[in-house]
Amino acid sequence: MTGHSASPRRAGETTVADRHWLVWFARCGPASYLSHLDTARALQRTFARAGIDLALSQGFRPKVRFSLPLPLPVGAAGFDELAVAEVTAGAPPPSDAVRALRAAAPEGLTPTRVRECSARVRPRPRAARYAAEVRGDAVILAAEAARFAAEDEVLVERTSPKGRRTLDLKRYIGDLIVEAVPGGARICFSVRHRSDGAARPQEVVDLLAGRAGCPTVVHRLTRLGVSFEGVPRDEMSGREE
Repeated sequence: MTGHSASPRRAGETTVADRHWLVWFARCGPASYLSHLDTARALQRTFARAGIDLALSQGFRPKVRFSLPLPLPVGAAGFDELAVAEVTAGAPPPSDAVRALRAAAPEGLTPTRVRECSARVRPRPRAARYAAEVRGDAVILAAEAARFAAEDEVLVERTSPKGRRTLDLKRYIGDLIVEAVPGGARICFSVRHRSDGAARPQEVVDLLAGRAGCPTVVHRLTRLGVSFEGVPRDEMSGREE
């Protein structure tokens, strides 16, 4: 499903060069429960409703040139998410595009800024910052966070359709802190993205809550921000066009 009516290019067809955009957006409220693919589809439809044509790849079955570099867990909110889009040469300037996208976006998906790049950008996540709330004693949870920081390794087992895997959370988790909130505690932490993968936010909560003897149910999971490699520094400035 492409979400727009642009027609495929024929082999050898001469076209004006496509343009390369970085699009930041928020996903919250009811949109937090969209899957990764549904989030991408909803954003593509937002482009279509805004009258902004996404560029297509070449070949027998062309696809839209649109991607989300880092999936956001289902049920999580994110306020500084990134999409990479290639648009046709006739697309409006970024300052007009962000207004059109906001007006066309569904509830819970809010484009916040658009930046145009001089060439195709391939962002690679380096680290992501999360916050999650749990019902439990904040003092005990904070003590377990301090214990985690002091340990040399913390091994957990991950089970998936591909089998079982043991990973050391110390290789992936940093800046782990716990603060008291009404009814429980707020756990904040960063997840490093390495060449061999990354930890899942739920694995961090399961570890701390399990050690503290409290429920591992996550409330208000939020991705606070992501740092990327492969994005020009001026494109990460946060200044809205």
